Amino acid sequence: MGQFDHPNIIRLEGVVTKSKPVMIVVEYMENGSLDSFLRKHDGHFTVIQLVGMLRGIASGMKYLSDMGYVHRDLAARNILVNSNLVCKVSDFGLSRVLEDDPEAAYTTTGGKIPIRWTAPEAIAYRKFSSASDAWSYGIVMWEVMSYGERPYWEMSNQDVSATHSYTASLCMQTH
Repeated sequence: MGQFDHPNIIRLEGVVTKSKPVMIVVEYMENGSLDSFLRKHDGHFTVIQLVGMLRGIASGMKYLSDMGYVHRDLAARNILVNSNLVCKVSDFGLSRVLEDDPEAAYTTTGGKIPIRWTAPEAIAYRKFSSASDAWSYGIVMWEVMSYGERPYWEMSNQDVSATHSYTASLCMQTH
């Protein structure tokens, strides 16, 4: 995280190692997480302001991709907002470095993944890439334009997963 230098990526200020658990210190973001901020201010922003937030998030995600990283947990809850409405991607707990191969993907076994924000191929095959981050960005776009509404709010996680599995099988048939 300390190697990132971009206006839409949270800045690492320091690490506290003399306590348990170890803590990271990041720049102060007055408005907290994007999802909570949008719910608190439902209807208060113009479409131009909302698109501006999305543009910043896209810029940060492009930077991560260009640096060879896949985030794997992009969601409005993991984006922080400062007093100027600048959005910064944060929470790199699930992020991984991809190889130099532009077609590279990070695969994993086990562990929990955020079903509602995860691309069908990542759910089905545990294969994460910049493309799966792009899917998550699409969900974030929906979250922003709906003022922080939970994606697929009317569905259980099991139903979302089943729908994604069906979508993944359709995608595999067309390629």
